[in-house]
Amino acid sequence: MKPEELHVSSLIVHVNIKKVDSIQASINLLNGAEVITISPEGKAIVVLEAPNQKQIMDVIDNINEIDGVINTGLVYHEFEKQQA
Repeated sequence: MKPEELHVSSLIVHVNIKKVDSIQASINLLNGAEVITISPEGKAIVVLEAPNQKQIMDVIDNINEIDGVINTGLVYHEFEKQQA
């Protein structure tokens, strides 16, 4: 049986502070994404979990498409293989 993977990433997402509420809600609706905090300057810390790297990249692409998102930077990425 093929081992399953768990990918965990953290991001800093620079956002337009005037749209922070809608951006946070939109990110939290994405599968495996959670906004941890947003600074008064508009820097959001986001954690992602997914079964593979492609899904992590897809969520990052979706975040970048949200109105008011200025830039997304990957800070950390780790994965572990798990036996099913």
